[in-house]
Amino acid sequence: MVITLSAMQVFGLLLAAAGVSSAITLLIMHLAFRFHIGPEIERKVDVRLKEGAARLEENLRQRLVETLLGKSDVIRDRARDLAKTGISLLSGRRPMRDYDDEGDF
Repeated sequence: MVITLSAMQVFGLLLAAAGVSSAITLLIMHLAFRFHIGPEIERKVDVRLKEGAARLEENLRQRLVETLLGKSDVIRDRARDLAKTGISLLSGRRPMRDYDDEGDF
């Protein structure tokens, strides 16, 4: 039994095979992302957000204590930072930050 196919039929079968292969690949990638890659990314983002929130809370608490203790240089620096930020917001530019040796941002 010999099956003869025309060029159009061969092209159609080749196109169908490529379509099925692409659909299987997309299905595998969707399942991998939904059940493995996506939750892993979400977990990493949650960890980074919690770490950032803890760091922010500690920095704010430290600055509040410094301000309440009345260190004049801290108050002057914060006032300067606020003034720079306000001016840059009004002019449409991003504020320029100079980082000190203590690692404050």
